[in-house]
Amino acid sequence: MKRIFFLLHSMNVGGVEKAFLNLITEIPSDKYEIHLGLIKPKGGFMEFIPKGVKVYHINCYNRYWNIINDSPKKTIANLLKKRCYLSAIILFFIYIFYKLTNNFYWLYKYILRNEPKLHLKFDVAIAFAGPSQMIDYYICEKVDATKKYGWIHFDVSKFGIDKGMTNKLYKHYSKIFIVSENAKNKFDSIFPKLKNKTQVFHNIVSEKNIKELSSVGESFTDSFSGIRILTVGRISHEKGQDIALKSLRLILDKGHNVKWYFVGDGKFKDYCIELTKELGIEQNVVFLGTKTNPYTCMRDCDIYVQTSRQEGFCITLAEALCFDNPIVSTNFISASELLKERSESVIVDVSSEGLSKGIINVINNLKHN
Repeated sequence: MKRIFFLLHSMNVGGVEKAFLNLITEIPSDKYEIHLGLIKPKGGFMEFIPKGVKVYHINCYNRYWNIINDSPKKTIANLLKKRCYLSAIILFFIYIFYKLTNNFYWLYKYILRNEPKLHLKFDVAIAFAGPSQMIDYYICEKVDATKKYGWIHFDVSKFGIDKGMTNKLYKHYSKIFIVSENAKNKFDSIFPKLKNKTQVFHNIVSEKNIKELSSVGESFTDSFSGIRILTVGRISHEKGQDIALKSLRLILDKGHNVKWYFVGDGKFKDYCIELTKELGIEQNVVFLGTKTNPYTCMRDCDIYVQTSRQEGFCITLAEALCFDNPIVSTNFISASELLKERSESVIVDVSSEGLSKGIINVINNLKHN
């Protein structure tokens, strides 16, 4: 039986984690043994990991978390306070080298120099959330595997990734899977030397499973009789919930009876709650929190809206396509690719004005039908 090792940050309720769970259900369990490494073994999707999957806590980063995430100045100051002079001097020169090369590889090489490799030999090892300094370094340097693959779920042109480290590590991958054609084109333009390794691999979405889940669990519980709009996803700047709230103000100003429901959580949520108060739309916004099964709401909403500033594939939009509700989406990198066969869908500019106009057009169509 062949062994496949996946490495993720955690099992939070998110698109990458859901894509992983969907993928491993398609891998024959009688032929492949699935191993999962987690840097932080926690999250709402932990309970959905199949029993046959062997889970590892990749805890080597815990003791170096501050060095990786704090500013160089703060890190060196802390080491000097502890009288760790040699480490402070070495890290000083590593940071200087990073400034010159835009490559943090040697920082990881130094801090993990005494960490042993994972004890098993694998047939395949997959960095399932790249480009990620922690995940890519561990797969390339600390895992023994016959073949190694990178896996990219987002538009690399929209994030401040470490290009030097990506170029250095990704040359070790046999293949680099990217979740949409447009995201692949962006990656190829930034990393032309790796173009011969890239391949599109769309995230797997099971319409049958989603429709089965939509028949169980809780849907909307209020008695609202107007137009229900739904958005599902982590509440964050890149997912664009603030754009949604500003567009809602414009929609309400046009006299439409609308309530917008948001499934998901995140650090950006507090800002969004304050924004609803500033805009005076508290009565028309509902934050439903994290739902591992949002499909009852997807089934029952009047309009599904994707508000993202950037995405690689956008698994929530792919899931919304399992239902017949009208869809409005911002024009992120894979929106047209996902919606090309849904002629009644609307793709709009990434702005509150564009989003509100698109939604109002759909509302008017609903009223006439």
